[in-house]
Amino acid sequence: MVAASFGAAALPLAACSPTPPQTRVENTAARQAVDARSARNVRDFGAVGDGTADDTEAIGRAAAAGGGPVVLYLPVGEYRVTAWPELPDFSTVVGDGGDVSTIVHTGDGTLIALRGKQRVSFTRLGVYVVRPTASAVSLSGSFRCSFDSVVLRGGHLSDNYPQFSQQRGVILDENTGGTAFVNCDINNFGIGIVTSCIQNYLTSSKLTNNYVGVLGTGNDHNAGLALTNVEFVSDVDPKTTDQHIRVDGAANNWWLTNVWFEGADIAVSIGDLGRGGPAQFGMVNCKVAARSVCVDLIYCRQPYLADVQFGRDLAQPPAELRIDPGGCPEGTAMNLISMAAYDLDPRSFPAGWNVTGRGIRSGGAFVAPLVTRAWSPGTDLLQAQAPDGSPLSAILPSGAWLSDRADGGVILKDPAGQYWRLSVSTEGRVETTPLGGGRPPA
Repeated sequence: MVAASFGAAALPLAACSPTPPQTRVENTAARQAVDARSARNVRDFGAVGDGTADDTEAIGRAAAAGGGPVVLYLPVGEYRVTAWPELPDFSTVVGDGGDVSTIVHTGDGTLIALRGKQRVSFTRLGVYVVRPTASAVSLSGSFRCSFDSVVLRGGHLSDNYPQFSQQRGVILDENTGGTAFVNCDINNFGIGIVTSCIQNYLTSSKLTNNYVGVLGTGNDHNAGLALTNVEFVSDVDPKTTDQHIRVDGAANNWWLTNVWFEGADIAVSIGDLGRGGPAQFGMVNCKVAARSVCVDLIYCRQPYLADVQFGRDLAQPPAELRIDPGGCPEGTAMNLISMAAYDLDPRSFPAGWNVTGRGIRSGGAFVAPLVTRAWSPGTDLLQAQAPDGSPLSAILPSGAWLSDRADGGVILKDPAGQYWRLSVSTEGRVETTPLGGGRPPA
């Protein structure tokens, strides 16, 4: 059996709402009862499952017996195979658990390849990949397939990089859609998931020690993924994990909700200045730690970040948020929490961003009358402040305008296009100072 080594333990996501234990037991028992009535036990067709014998032909015989959809049952054991049989639509492959019913792929290429399939499901199984260029699963032009409580594991570790950098856990292409990975573990691959498709889902799952966790192969405007309640974890060795999520060009919608990141050099990297980026990208309720950069927004159309907490993997804090103003000139950021400073530096955001942080809001454009009311006696209605928070000017509760700087005053433009500053002397005389024809910068 191929063993895996994990360099970092993941913390639970507080936002997850697990199914009550009693419900899980009842659901599992019901599913097992349904599977058992129609399942073909691969051992009845000659499979040994001892980790030594080649069970490829025996599993093939089990899948070929009879007609129509099949339910293959792999009881506890280690089944060594070099290929996987063709499965009809609506088929199910079921085991007794991802760590006890294991399939070890000893060949090259992809083991489980679904092409043009509908609603094929795998549950309670482990798939281990041995060869340096092998992949565990690929889906091409397939729809509504599912992987539930499945462990996919490769051979990539920091000690052997780059020997297994070509291994892939999951490949989604040719418009595959509606595929769900639920309660799965995808570990120790060169790339955990490669997708050029939209509308596929990763939920309540964990990706550990992949060199790249998820790669969205952009530039065809299709790649996208919805991730909910997912953990990306690794150790801090630079040869273990480079990036957790990378979208490398023009793509579709990427949404991350309740996702935990730790251990990568760059946790999330979105877009490419030469190739484009997602049409939509959002992170909500996420915790992001990294060695050098937590979130790198290179090219994306109006990204949306809300309730994201940044952290560090090393003593030296990373760049928490890096935004390329040419590729991401506009976006929204709300309640981003820095672990290295009081708040993220407002200069991190291009001028076109709408940012709401600790006591600040920037970049807002208001259409229609803007109404303000004093919230307590003596409170200004509006206030302009210097970077240190000291007032520059204000609208008083009475509606009067006040300048707190002697050199502030009012600037007016005359009919000839010249600017003048109005000021007051120590004797109370109103005076004018010419400022020329250019709009004063300050």
